[in-house]
This record gives sequence, C-alpha cells and structure tokens, in this order.
Amino acid sequence: MKKIDKPWGHEEVLLEDYCLVKRLVLHDETSTHYHVQRNEVLIPVSGSGVIVLGNNTVSLQPLVPVFVPVGTVHRIVPHTSLVIIEVSDKNIDDVVRVSDKHHRV
Repeated sequence: MKKIDKPWGHEEVLLEDYCLVKRLVLHDETSTHYHVQRNEVLIPVSGSGVIVLGNNTVSLQPLVPVFVPVGTVHRIVPHTSLVIIEVSDKNIDDVVRVSDKHHRV
C-alpha cells in the first residue's frame, strides 16, 4: 500500500488497476478543485464534514456515497478527523486547483 502525505492529511492507495481506490484521512480541508477526465465516488467511513459541490454544500454521512462528476468543482471540509474511501474511474493525475489554503495553486 502506498501512503502519500498531503497538507490536509494523507491518502493510501488501495487499488490501482481498472479503477483507483484510495483511503483518504482528512484533518484539514482539501483544495477547491476539479478533474478534467475522471469521475469520483466518495464514501465517508468515519468522522464528520461536508463536501462543497459547485454552489451546494452536502453533509457527509457514514456509508452514504457522493458522486462527483468530471468537471465538478469541489472541496472536502472535515469537521472532525474524516475517513473517506474514494473510487475513481481512471488513475490519472488530472487535478486542476481553483484555490488552496495550502498554497498549491
């Protein structure tokens, strides 16, 4: 398993094959970003927080998946330590950051 440290926590790559599956552990918010080519399904496992999808804010509920289509601007904001399983249909680096409190834009 590959662990990648991020300013907001870390991600663990669980599967890199016909899709990409990661375990995200968030202690701070992600950048506001979108993906050029890939869809994501986010499945909260533990903790609490919200995802901002465009102009809508959605509360993250354990085991209730959230679909993030290609091109949708989004940001995850944890209220507590938050664990999410992320499933993407492609394993490519296509992140376009719109804004980032961690200065990665």
